[in-house]
Amino acid sequence: MHVLSLIILASWFLSLLLTIVNLALIPRLRADGTAAREPLVSVVIPARDEARIIERTVRAFLAQTYPNLEIIVVNDRSVDGTGEILGAIDDTIGGERLRVIDGEEPPEGWLGKPWALHQGSRLARGELLLFVDADVVYAPAAVRAAVAFLEPRRPALLSLLPYFEMQGFGENAAMPMLAMFCFTFMPTWISNRSRFAALAIGGGTGNLIVRERYEAIGGHEALKDSVVDDVALARLVRRSGGATETVRADDLVSLRMYHGLAEVVDGFTKNAFAVFGRNYVVGILIAACSVVFHILPYGLVLAGDRISMATVILISVTRLILFRSLRYRLDNALLLHPVMIGIWTWIFVRSLWITGIRGKLFWRGRTYDARQTRFGADRR
Repeated sequence: MHVLSLIILASWFLSLLLTIVNLALIPRLRADGTAAREPLVSVVIPARDEARIIERTVRAFLAQTYPNLEIIVVNDRSVDGTGEILGAIDDTIGGERLRVIDGEEPPEGWLGKPWALHQGSRLARGELLLFVDADVVYAPAAVRAAVAFLEPRRPALLSLLPYFEMQGFGENAAMPMLAMFCFTFMPTWISNRSRFAALAIGGGTGNLIVRERYEAIGGHEALKDSVVDDVALARLVRRSGGATETVRADDLVSLRMYHGLAEVVDGFTKNAFAVFGRNYVVGILIAACSVVFHILPYGLVLAGDRISMATVILISVTRLILFRSLRYRLDNALLLHPVMIGIWTWIFVRSLWITGIRGKLFWRGRTYDARQTRFGADRR
């Protein structure tokens, strides 16, 4: 146990260093950024049952200061009033910037979100396409800042890292895992300097992609059965030889991804097992390692293990540095790490059971055969 405690301690020391390096080297969007050239940007938003947020999202895009912009919202067969809200916005202030379309049911072999994005992309006229989920809110300068960053560097795809709004115990406990994955567990600064497909980062908070590259890789038709289409799009770009880059946009882009712990668990159950390629051995090993490296030190502290005490201090310092930089609650940084890992372990076990063993994938009121889906750009 002494050797294991030392290994865990060393791992968390490296994680602390990686967090500091990522925070220092991942670039940030500048709100005052301006581009020498202003190509047409087509924002494509898939919206299925998003009545509680869609008006705020669309109005935020209509308020963008970037002048050469069109917004295409695909109402993906919503039953909760989303269509009525979109229609009212379109009738009152839509103008030339906004186009709302009623999506068709997905054809055989397609998942709903990739199909909605595909429909929107077919109508888009822009040289640049910005794929954004319906619950993401952009500050007025966000699109202008993203284009200003992309234009001189010219990666094929730019992914925007947002600020996560979190309310209540469950959200504050669970949602920081996304930030820790990107800043603490993944060498994102190396990803920005490489073309390695497995390190590519994409997100529904904003994938700004050059239209020419999007068409060359086959668009969302190449991702029609993808349960994590946003990350898969970035990986597909890299596999085709294109560059992708990730930037911090937490001053300009925000979202409250889920409302309450139950939504967090349901939302990630659909894709947690797919992240590991639907491989039972790999998935179980990673789940076991998560418990060992993240929860075991707290248990050993209760037994008086001094090495584990140092490990818990390192975990807390790592989270404090990250949470302070991202403007998350600092008391949660100190207290909720084992709770976060416990929640995500449950999410994975639930995903393994429902999408793996039972073969069901539940997504926005639709049910699919999980065995006919993929993480995304992985090869069959």
